[in-house]
Amino acid sequence: MNHRQGQGALPEPPPAGGVLRQVGIAAAFMIAARLVVRGLSVLSMLVLARLLMPEDFGLVALAAAAIAFAEVLSVTNYAYVLVRQQDAEPALYDAAWTLNLLRCLILAALVAGTATWQAAWLGDARIAPVLMAVALGMAIEGFTSIGMVRLQRDLRFDAVFRFQVVSRVVSFTVAIGIAILLQNYWCLVLGNLAAKLVGVPYSYWIAPHRMRATLRGAGRLMRFSGWMLSINLLTTAESHGSNMILGRWAGMPALGSFQVAYYLAAVPVHEIGVPVRQPIYSGYAAVRHDMAMLRRHFLGGLGFIAAVLVPLSVGIALTAPQVGRIALGPGWDSAVPLIALCALWSLVDALAAFSTNIFFVLDRLKPYVATLALLVLVRLPLVLFAVLTWGAVGMAAVLLATAVLNAVIWHWQVGRLLAHRLRDVFDETWRSFAAAAVMALVVRAAAAWLPAGPPGFAAASGQFLLLATLGAASHIAAQGLFWRLSGAPDGAERRLLAMAAGLARGLRARIGGPAA
Repeated sequence: MNHRQGQGALPEPPPAGGVLRQVGIAAAFMIAARLVVRGLSVLSMLVLARLLMPEDFGLVALAAAAIAFAEVLSVTNYAYVLVRQQDAEPALYDAAWTLNLLRCLILAALVAGTATWQAAWLGDARIAPVLMAVALGMAIEGFTSIGMVRLQRDLRFDAVFRFQVVSRVVSFTVAIGIAILLQNYWCLVLGNLAAKLVGVPYSYWIAPHRMRATLRGAGRLMRFSGWMLSINLLTTAESHGSNMILGRWAGMPALGSFQVAYYLAAVPVHEIGVPVRQPIYSGYAAVRHDMAMLRRHFLGGLGFIAAVLVPLSVGIALTAPQVGRIALGPGWDSAVPLIALCALWSLVDALAAFSTNIFFVLDRLKPYVATLALLVLVRLPLVLFAVLTWGAVGMAAVLLATAVLNAVIWHWQVGRLLAHRLRDVFDETWRSFAAAAVMALVVRAAAAWLPAGPPGFAAASGQFLLLATLGAASHIAAQGLFWRLSGAPDGAERRLLAMAAGLARGLRARIGGPAA
């Protein structure tokens, strides 16, 4: 990026026909970034799970929940406005940077000033210094280059890829080093703080933008942030409220076990479902005035995400005992029953959340807020009842059940906006779920022949490889058969076959060398 672009020169928006290809490339970079990040995270988890106890993870998770409820009062999400407006002038970026910096500094002071009170309310004095350290990280993060948003708008996710990988490498290195020295929860806190200390200056290296404090144009951003305040209050209540309920009424070990189980179970969602949301939103923004094309992008993208996520998440659920033994060891047996439920919950939740970008790109925030409020009011009381009655396993079951309800409601709402039916959503996704059912029958039948009792690390690894191979083969065969029986429509299967063919050609070219 040249200096002129870094200060706000605006490239012409891509033609609509090229948007899908650009989104695909951007999504590939984001998935690659997440795979690298998750590889480091899994390695970190394997080490930390053997150095720390569930209570350590629970303590940090409870502190994060407390921070989230404070942070939501001033979160801005101005990136949605800037990405949606291809003609946004440089002054609007400066105003967004200024407002975000003020927000971070005020929030950091609020969190630090109430750290002792929050720790007393949560019932653990150790949370106070953790909150102090997190507050410092918030203040530092406020200085991040607003040019990072311009990278998203221009679908420059190769640079976003580098930023995420560098930040994670720093966090990983520091966390492991401190864990070896101290063997307590401070490794998790200081690892994240180190990532921010390095990430802020690095953001200016890859996305230059001269820091200039101004509030000119802030009114346009503030009007949007009014809706975002409501959305973030509800989203935070939905995502962190269950953690606070579990930690407060079931204890730190239960919360720690749940957090680690979810961390392992949600790998496909975190590495594929989450990273593609930014480039998909940018792609939607480029074609938002063509409703027919926007509808095709949405339904096609949903079918593709389902085809990738469903077998991976269901596969983790089916091999939960082996995944728990391999990743965590015998000291974490309490997390194993949660892995299957969390894998299915994260899958359904991700398919429901795929609809969120449509509300934002079409600026239909009022129905989004109303629907989200209704779903939160249903979910949280059920979570409280489940925790008091059945503990962490009950909470995971309620989260899965309410995720199914959420998915139906969200996709019905999006269908009203884009003029399609729930039947169209079913047509794009049913083959993936039917193939997963076949895979479940095959894997469960094979698992019945395995030795009884919890396996050791070596036995669990062998069992996992066997079941994963059988599951993958049966799912691919079943989905291919269902696709053929459906007349081989132009859906996710055709795109996956085209991607596989492209990879095969690339490998042959590498092996065979340049053409004569």
